Amino acid sequence: MNFWMAVYTLWQRELVRFYRVPSRWFGAVGTALLFWAVLGTGLGGAAYRAYFFPGTIVMSMMFTCIFSTASIIEDRQAGFLQSVMVAPVARAAIVMGKILGGATLATLQGLLILVFAGTVGAVFQWGPCLGMLGSLFLISFVVTAMGFWLAWKIESTPGFHAIMNMVLLPMWMASGAIFAASPSPWLRFFMTINPFTYGVAGVRRGLFPTADLGQVPSLSLCLTVLAGASLFFYALSSWVVEKSDERR
Repeated sequence: MNFWMAVYTLWQRELVRFYRVPSRWFGAVGTALLFWAVLGTGLGGAAYRAYFFPGTIVMSMMFTCIFSTASIIEDRQAGFLQSVMVAPVARAAIVMGKILGGATLATLQGLLILVFAGTVGAVFQWGPCLGMLGSLFLISFVVTAMGFWLAWKIESTPGFHAIMNMVLLPMWMASGAIFAASPSPWLRFFMTINPFTYGVAGVRRGLFPTADLGQVPSLSLCLTVLAGASLFFYALSSWVVEKSDERR
């Protein structure tokens, strides 16, 4: 009971903080839509915009995850995190609450972008749509958990943003969001082990279930890989928090 109460409290706090700072979601959504409008229109016609749209959704969610996990550093500097750490709750609950809060916000952000899916010829079917929603949430969970792990180890907010951008932007670009599989063997390998690849593919499969998508991973494979990556990064984040406790 204490575990889930702590998870719920921290999850709710993330949502309340987000609601009170509307510039966060406006900036993330606005950046993604401008990026899609300029690049999608400038580099190709309707076919390319349909191809690029799933990547736009994932990019918007990625920015939300970055902003959410940056709050860990702010909480540490404000003293809130120290207060939470002395509470008689499992460290894994603290990690889960923060990650779930960020993942929920990012998923909601992705759903806002989906309002424009009709402009690229998306076809909505119950099964693929549910799989797409699962992909949206899981890739948000993965990115938030990665951000949590880095934010726990970094003391500076500007430094955190610099590292996150350096890590996540190449992962997003090499996910199939902008171009299909590369003939380069090392890049193909990187795309295969890249969680973003399966997040973008899951959204693409959900939006265009009747289209011939060639070698794009199946929806079931996307969900399986993303679930495994979620567990891995959650465990990694929990381990980092536990280790910091031992050092104190």
